[in-house]
Amino acid sequence: MDWIKKHYERAILAAVAFALIASSGWLSWQALSFPENFTERNSGKKPDNTIALPDLQSVESAAQLAVNPHTWSPHDGSLLVSRPYVLKEGKLIDPLERGENLHPPITNAWLQKYALDYGDVGVREQDPDKDRFTNLEEFLAGTDPTNDKSVPPYHTKLRLTKFDPVPFRLKFGGDSGDGETFIINAKDTKARTQFLKLGDMIEGAPYKLLSYEKKTVEKNDMEVNVSELTIQNTETHRKIVLVYNQEADDPTSFGEFLYLYDNSTHRWKKDDEFSLTPDNDRKYKLIDISSQEAQIKDLKSGQEFKIGKAE
Repeated sequence: MDWIKKHYERAILAAVAFALIASSGWLSWQALSFPENFTERNSGKKPDNTIALPDLQSVESAAQLAVNPHTWSPHDGSLLVSRPYVLKEGKLIDPLERGENLHPPITNAWLQKYALDYGDVGVREQDPDKDRFTNLEEFLAGTDPTNDKSVPPYHTKLRLTKFDPVPFRLKFGGDSGDGETFIINAKDTKARTQFLKLGDMIEGAPYKLLSYEKKTVEKNDMEVNVSELTIQNTETHRKIVLVYNQEADDPTSFGEFLYLYDNSTHRWKKDDEFSLTPDNDRKYKLIDISSQEAQIKDLKSGQEFKIGKAE
């Protein structure tokens, strides 16, 4: 080490000389082995100048795309802005991907179909086509809320507001002995006791005497009068059989209705016929009524419909 320190330049020259000698030796070895390596790599085979056929399927597909390029399919939103979501009760709802209906029972898809604003809290009660039917009514009826020619049935605008049964009690007091004159008492009218014949009308009521059958039965070894007088309501054609000395009750039921189409009010009696504006050619009949609902019948189609009570 002392010699290297004393002869530093000579040590460097010796190291460089050694590196040059080693490099010269490696180059000489590579030059001598070149023929051998060349012989191994030269297989002696003739070169294959065949040109491979192109993938025609790919070419045809590319040609088809050139003639009929891809088109954008309709979508909601854009490349840079997502479609709108709705925040409801603390959670995000995607109304277009079978999410929770925002305005039940109306579906999100129905609102989207007619371009109605599902983000508007009052959309159910709106009337875009101004035909006096709300979006909710149009949805329930399956009609187009943007076309005023497509409307639900007008009877869906009826609501029962009051049920008013008026009792009408009758009592058959028998015949006058000749079997031709009959005693009738109308309990709920101010009419006096009436003596009528078959075909006569009962005073104060739309009832006509139709037929009479004198009958008796044995009861406790006694003969009991159970004669029957049949009367008929000339308005409804309903028949009632009055049994001797027994009261019969035929309540006449009235209903008061609100017609939401024009906010008009109507009072109809059971079995009354009526029509609704503006569909004046269609006739309905009030066939039943109670405190909770009424039932009407379309006289043309024969269909029956329930009319609910007003809220």
